[in-house]
Amino acid sequence: MLSVAEKKNYQPFIETDPASDVATLESSLHENSYLFFRGLVPAEVILEVRRSVLQVCLEAGWLDPDHDLMDAIIAPGVTPTQEGKPDYANVYRKVLNLPNFHNFPDNPNLLHIAGKLLKISSEEVLVHPRRIGRMTFPNNKGATTPPHQDYFYIRGSVNTYSCWIPLGECPVSLGGLAVLPGSHRGGYLEHTVKYQGAVGGVGLPVDESTATWHTTDFRLGDALFFHSHSIHKAMPNLTDNVLRISTDNRYQSPQDKIEPDALLPHAVANL
Repeated sequence: MLSVAEKKNYQPFIETDPASDVATLESSLHENSYLFFRGLVPAEVILEVRRSVLQVCLEAGWLDPDHDLMDAIIAPGVTPTQEGKPDYANVYRKVLNLPNFHNFPDNPNLLHIAGKLLKISSEEVLVHPRRIGRMTFPNNKGATTPPHQDYFYIRGSVNTYSCWIPLGECPVSLGGLAVLPGSHRGGYLEHTVKYQGAVGGVGLPVDESTATWHTTDFRLGDALFFHSHSIHKAMPNLTDNVLRISTDNRYQSPQDKIEPDALLPHAVANL
């Protein structure tokens, strides 16, 4: 499997100590457009949610029952599907209704970091009710989410922070997230590029021949926070037969504006 060092124009995330004070977190975020924490969420919490999600995927026929469930091996002959398709939505609805999946972004360690970024107590942090999960198939590179800013989808408050966490170890070859360092300092940009077939479908033009992205081989419990203006993208799942699952949740101050859509279920309302 490819490592970060083996990929052109990619560098490892700069790691942040979760015990850092607010000023240090602000400085790191201003410099890099993200904060990356190793092992922020306990491994047992990640594995519990992973098992629940994969059980739903197994019952849908997506996974090979001859392999260990936690290995997330795609069943032979399964056609890749993705967000926006009815067969995906039927499974995703069940994932969104899993209690441990729904409660995951309320983990105290995540709320603690969000509170520091928002300069409020962790008890005051508003977690968007729109919980988001991703189930990313291999052999479906064209569906990979293109470069974008979350504010394009979130609207509401600019001071909203996203947190992306894979539900399991996620080497670069399995996909993951990459961030363009310093990109949030340019403010919001109009999303004018159409990416046919990609999840999201609309994004920003980025010259991949000159851009230098930050990404990493994610371990259990790693967490990536970033600003709503930070330019980021998904990495393609380049494995032969492994499903990648992840969560993507948003945090803001309850005093700030929130877009009404952020209060609704994700990606299934119209399917």
